[in-house]
Amino acid sequence: MNEEGRKFHNEVLNLYREEMYSSLIYEHNVVSDTLKEIEFEDSLGSKSSPIRGFFAKKDRHKYFLTEKIFKLLPIRVKDKNEELIHQENVIIKPLNPTPFKITPEKKFEAREFIDGFLPFEHSNPMHFLLMKMVSLVSCFGRTYICIASEPNFAKTSAFDVLDSLTDRSPVFKPRSVPGVLNHINGTGNIVFDEVHDCKKEIKEIMEEFALQIGGGKSTYINGALKSAKTKMKYSCTLQSITFLYNSTHNYGHKAPKIYFDFIFSNNKAIDNRFLKIKFDGELTEKFDRNFNLKKEAVDNKGYYVKFAKQMLYYQELKQSNGYERRYNTTSELKLRGRRKNILDEITWLMDMYAKDQEEYDTLYYELEKCILSYREMINAIDGERLEVIEESVE
Repeated sequence: MNEEGRKFHNEVLNLYREEMYSSLIYEHNVVSDTLKEIEFEDSLGSKSSPIRGFFAKKDRHKYFLTEKIFKLLPIRVKDKNEELIHQENVIIKPLNPTPFKITPEKKFEAREFIDGFLPFEHSNPMHFLLMKMVSLVSCFGRTYICIASEPNFAKTSAFDVLDSLTDRSPVFKPRSVPGVLNHINGTGNIVFDEVHDCKKEIKEIMEEFALQIGGGKSTYINGALKSAKTKMKYSCTLQSITFLYNSTHNYGHKAPKIYFDFIFSNNKAIDNRFLKIKFDGELTEKFDRNFNLKKEAVDNKGYYVKFAKQMLYYQELKQSNGYERRYNTTSELKLRGRRKNILDEITWLMDMYAKDQEEYDTLYYELEKCILSYREMINAIDGERLEVIEESVE
């Protein structure tokens, strides 16, 4: 593979992520809705004096954060911990965690930043460039998007890489209701990958979440039954939601039943909230392991930190309305409301990237073609879907 792309190799990023993010606890990991006062047991069964704090959960571990430590979030938890017992569960109580913070800072010009992200060979460079912009904006802006492409386009990989670099773009296929809710981070993206086979109750919670947050709410009210693994309220002030699907022909005769546009109880409301885009092409980069993976991760740590700082810089710049657009173009789609707002989020970064009005127009109209291409793809299976519905009624 090309030398510049090595820093984005999955195995290299996994090494960096393990060191940088695996020991971090964020506020969204906290599962207590209110302050608790708990009497724990030690390993000998003796009860402690009541301790005030909050429960948190990350991966397969459960933590108890005292009031003082809770105020320091996010924190890095490593060696100095105490193990306590609560209702037969082993609870980790951090004793001396380290506060963690990455400060927003401009480290790159927009064109350098975007071109340097995933510098891979692709059969459709224009669509891959637009995909990179969409994935970046979804992580630092507020977008609600469904992306369709061929399986080897690399859409999933783009979001996976962003999660490794920022810890704010989890990509997954949910297996349970808590599995959906526990991935809500509030200030990043949550990426649902191929959810058509999910159980009914999981689709219901995804729909409820998408309708509330896609409708503009900054807090998600959990409509599912409260459990020890979930909260009643989730802060979502800058939460994006992305659904990833392959193009419809990949699902054969099942497409009219299982595709994104048809799986929810209120598909019309979902359609009103989500911008849908279809990209074409495939990743042609040849990946290999013929280099020192560990050394690559160490050598590029500075770049990875700069990348995270740049993402936070863009988030702050958007929130402060600190960037004045340079280019305008006339839309042929006539999008309105929420979907127009999502398109504006993407073109905000596109405006920074383009070197002149001509290039901006080229990128913009190609993105509009991708939106129309998605519509055409769905229209092509609508007739088949009507037949399926009629058959099921009989």
